[in-house]
Amino acid sequence: MAERRPLIARRLRPGHWVAVDAFAAVVLAAGFSVSAVLVPESARVPPYPAVPVIALACLPLAGRRRWPVPVCALVLGAAMFAPFAGWEEAFVPLAVALHAVALLEARRTAVAALVAALAVTAAGAAIGSPSWTEAVPGCGFAWLALGLAWTVGLAVREQRAYAAQAVARSAQAAVTAERLRMARDVHDVVAHSMGLISMRAGIANHVAATHPEEAGEALAIIEETSRKALADLRSLLGLLRDASGDRDGPPYTPDSLRELVAAIPAGDVRVELDIEPGLTLGDEAALVVYRLVQESLTNVLRHAGPARCRVAVGIRAERELVVEVVDDGRGGAPRAGGHGLAGLEERVILYGGTFSAGPEPGGGFGVRARLPLPGGSGEAER
Repeated sequence: MAERRPLIARRLRPGHWVAVDAFAAVVLAAGFSVSAVLVPESARVPPYPAVPVIALACLPLAGRRRWPVPVCALVLGAAMFAPFAGWEEAFVPLAVALHAVALLEARRTAVAALVAALAVTAAGAAIGSPSWTEAVPGCGFAWLALGLAWTVGLAVREQRAYAAQAVARSAQAAVTAERLRMARDVHDVVAHSMGLISMRAGIANHVAATHPEEAGEALAIIEETSRKALADLRSLLGLLRDASGDRDGPPYTPDSLRELVAAIPAGDVRVELDIEPGLTLGDEAALVVYRLVQESLTNVLRHAGPARCRVAVGIRAERELVVEVVDDGRGGAPRAGGHGLAGLEERVILYGGTFSAGPEPGGGFGVRARLPLPGGSGEAER
């Protein structure tokens, strides 16, 4: 289907609006002047004195957007003389000027202008009508027009203010979400790699004099880990520089999890990896699983001490992808102020899953997440 284009494709500039207002002011002045000359409302008053009053009331409307209060004052002055000139429609340009005041000025100023307009209109109706029975209906109609124009102007002003606030809140929320995403990515990349490097460096320093071969092995692992961390950081920086926000890195596969587990020092934590055979994940789901396992193993290294850890990734009968990282170490309740588990929970929730982490009944610590699959909103295939 062809795209529908608006009637006015380009947004009008302030100068364009002034031209529109000037045209409308001239049309109003000409229309009311012709009506006053050709169809006088009262034989008691000559029609021609109404023309300058009409001009004074209508022509200033060309500047109502730039000078709403002075224009409204001019129109109010013309409306005061309108009954003496036999012109009964002075409330029309007054309503236009009042609308601009309500739209562009502070509410206190708008209320004062409304009160003045209602008072001038009531006085004009009383002066221009021979009896109250004729003055009341005309005054009521004029007040209705003035109140409607003022209310519409105020409503549009409030709507614009609310829309501007909504845009500002949306922009702030987007900035906050992006900042949190960057913090999660940097934390996941740096914390895990630096944890392994620190642990291996401690081992190398401890056995350097007595077992140089073990120290060399630890240094080799440090070198490999640091290279991988640098590659991850370069990939992350490239993503931040890319305006499109597309992830160009390789997908996270089961082999990525095996490499992650293989880098764990076997003497400190024994990791058992259980991945359901034939499981294939889309890029987004695989990244969530990888970061979850990575951060959980980092916490095991830091807090559990020598322990056994089981990492399980598989699909349950509820058509959910379940990820579990459970150890039997000495780690207790999560420490206050930590960012790792909070970042993992944010990742899982953003993907549409559920997350839990806490001490196990028999000792140790467990991290569990459930992610939706196709048939829900996930991206996994079997």
